[in-house]
Amino acid sequence: DKINTTYSKGVRHDYPGGGPALLKATIAYNFGIPIHYYARVGFDDFVKIVDALGGVDVAVECPLSDTFPDPDSPTGQTDVDWEPGIYHLDGKHALWYSRSRWSTSDFDRNRRQQQVLRGLYHQIVTLNLLTDLPRLWDTLQETVVTDMGLDDLLYLANIGARLDMMNVKSRFVGMDVLQSWTAPNGGYVLVPYYDALAALVEEALAPPAAGRAAQRLFQVEVWNGSGNDGLGYVAAERLRWEGFAVTNVAPADRAYPRTQIVDFTTSTKGSAIYRLMYLYRREQGDVISQPTEDRTVDYRVILGADYDPCWAARHHWNPNYGLLPTPTPIPPLTPTPTATP
Repeated sequence: DKINTTYSKGVRHDYPGGGPALLKATIAYNFGIPIHYYARVGFDDFVKIVDALGGVDVAVECPLSDTFPDPDSPTGQTDVDWEPGIYHLDGKHALWYSRSRWSTSDFDRNRRQQQVLRGLYHQIVTLNLLTDLPRLWDTLQETVVTDMGLDDLLYLANIGARLDMMNVKSRFVGMDVLQSWTAPNGGYVLVPYYDALAALVEEALAPPAAGRAAQRLFQVEVWNGSGNDGLGYVAAERLRWEGFAVTNVAPADRAYPRTQIVDFTTSTKGSAIYRLMYLYRREQGDVISQPTEDRTVDYRVILGADYDPCWAARHHWNPNYGLLPTPTPIPPLTPTPTATP
């Protein structure tokens, strides 16, 4: 059955611990991922939380259009049409951005929900609210249902306050690790290519390689020559998602028809150039090598008119690409014979 039916089944069938416990067990059984805690927030409470934080900044990378019920509108609904750029969203619009799938997909919605959560985390750290958790605990319990206690939150908050966003991994699945399948009940479902999904999960949960935790992040500056003023900051946010330190975003010296990457590093050992080439779909001819010993940045990304922020958002770099197991399709379902009366 679909995984999104698990929670309600746990509630309906009085599973010990209810829906959250059954969902935890289902994820652990199917994917080998232990879920230690859960938090549940209703739509109305989500809106209140975002508004209480003063809104959330989101880098919209893919065009998004949808229509939502809106009691604040004279027509009872509102059309939204977001083009790539940086947006400051209030609670209502953050909820719409997180829920929409009409012009995109469930996969894209998952990515956008991660964006909003990262934005909220950044806002909480910026406002220094993690240190106020004891004072906010009673209020928090009015909007969030969780099996975490205050001691658990304080422990995690201590880690979170020292965590750089560039060291936060965000992963999501797509059709490269899933396939369509018709369930025995006739329902349309998606099931994984298990070997490929296992490789993705292993990469996502793997600790830093030996010595990597102490290494500095690659420094990148972004020059925007795309002709769209907002895309420089969109590209910078994607680079931070991918673990780069963005030192500067500035207009390019001229308009560029094609995106280019300038490599100032002096050694190929541990180079990040192939990651950047993948993110921007560049060929070797689009890379300009300028080895510089006293460099202030490692790479310069010059956005051209061909820059597509949506592609970079939906295609995460995996160092194991080319080494992933070949997907094995699920064999057709054989109907169970039934006796003739």
